[in-house]
Amino acid sequence: MAPSVALAFDWLIKASESQTVELNSNQFLRNSPAGSVGSYTTLNADAQARTPTSLFNFSGDGTYKKYWGPGVAGTASEFLNYGFRARYELKGKNRFDREYVEASWRQQSTALALLNDLGVAVPTSGFIDRLTASGGIDRSITAIDTLSLFATSIRTSYEPSSGGTPFTDTLARGNWRRSLSSVTAINLSSEYELLEYGNAFNTQVQIFREQAGFDTTLSPVLSFRVNAGVAYLVTDRGVSSSAFGGATSATPVSSSVLDWIGDAVLTYRMLKSTTLAITASQSVGPSIVGSLFKRDSITASLSHSLNSRSTVSFAASGNRQISSTTTDFASASATYSYSLTREWGTSLTYRYLHRFASTGTTIFDPITGTPTVSGTGPADSHSLMFVVTHNWTVLPSGN
Repeated sequence: MAPSVALAFDWLIKASESQTVELNSNQFLRNSPAGSVGSYTTLNADAQARTPTSLFNFSGDGTYKKYWGPGVAGTASEFLNYGFRARYELKGKNRFDREYVEASWRQQSTALALLNDLGVAVPTSGFIDRLTASGGIDRSITAIDTLSLFATSIRTSYEPSSGGTPFTDTLARGNWRRSLSSVTAINLSSEYELLEYGNAFNTQVQIFREQAGFDTTLSPVLSFRVNAGVAYLVTDRGVSSSAFGGATSATPVSSSVLDWIGDAVLTYRMLKSTTLAITASQSVGPSIVGSLFKRDSITASLSHSLNSRSTVSFAASGNRQISSTTTDFASASATYSYSLTREWGTSLTYRYLHRFASTGTTIFDPITGTPTVSGTGPADSHSLMFVVTHNWTVLPSGN
């Protein structure tokens, strides 16, 4: 008698839903503020199929947003965002070795995408479709060396096609990490990104990023990570008036620019139940609609667990967006979270957001034709948000 081949998976299926109500004095950061009420409903489902050496993951989510009140006048009041993702991962001989591929599709309101990414409110209809394919390899070359390779390509299109400039964003990255000791490691990374736009000139932008850095655990309660390097942008057949593309012209122009990029994170566990994190970064890259931005930001957050069920957290941040205009933002927030049961949780958040007056007069990105700011004057927003979340397991692991 000969044994037959059998294939078995350990399935785990989870789901969650959340309902949010927000009161906001100036939801869209207009120069003439007016209040609004927002209701957000989100559903998520996640299925995992495991074997001893592999993992299949399938997930889907959807969010519906609805606004009421005088602050919504002149802007779309309903937004829909949903998508699906599939991932296959093959495990190696240890936790640092793996291979994976991933594909996803997402559709969201164009107005919602601009609002979430750039803080820009526009009275537009239609949707953005994003189709993504990714893959990567992580390998432990030696006991102290790890190599990671990653590639992804995102195709962004619009419904209807007149809703924006379609583009393809392709990126490849290599990262090498060496452990110098049990608490310190160095990192080197090299990245290439190609943006191809479907505008009148078929503009192309190439971005080369080179960075080096290290991370260290200074003590059981203090850790630090920093990376720094340069970004070199080359624009072919461009029509940009921003810092990333040269002078405005009715004919295609080419240009190049060099700038530094980097990020740093300091984490300090002040007490057993209290953690302080400070993050700073400077980056250069495309927004969700393809417009090029240089972004500077610094954020400080403090989280404190009151007990096993409740947590309070505070955050403050400042950031700058530079494109065809320069705009500064500052924000502060406080959140109280409480776990009602194992499956039910609630949170209450207050947030203050201020937009400083923008410098520059061009509010549309020349390459994509999309707006980069919602206004050139200062604006304030006060928000009170209440969230109820329900998580449950449809099929527990082991079945």
